[in-house]
Amino acid sequence: MYESVRNLLLAGLGAAVLTKEKVLEATRQFVDQGRMTAAEAERVAEEVVEESRQQARSLGESLAEKIEAGVKRAVEALDLVNRQEFEALSARVAQLEQAVARLEEQLASSAPSQ
Repeated sequence: MYESVRNLLLAGLGAAVLTKEKVLEATRQFVDQGRMTAAEAERVAEEVVEESRQQARSLGESLAEKIEAGVKRAVEALDLVNRQEFEALSARVAQLEQAVARLEEQLASSAPSQ
């Protein structure tokens, strides 16, 4: 009976995080009918609450992973430059600007005076 009630509560309540009081309230009828002892109800409540918390954590982690993957796909679809590529290109532009400035100086110094 203990396992049946525990499994029934877990299946019926899904990944919702439950309070121990809510589970005890749900098992009170079984205790009143003598189909379960108060100690068994207490143990079921603790196990169901812990199991529901683990399911909620797992669901949250899974959801976070799916969101992250979706965001990555969206960014890739936008064909944006990432920070590392941007910084590499910025450094390259700075080097080219310096090279152009040096060449302009050389041209200016080698140009005939008027």
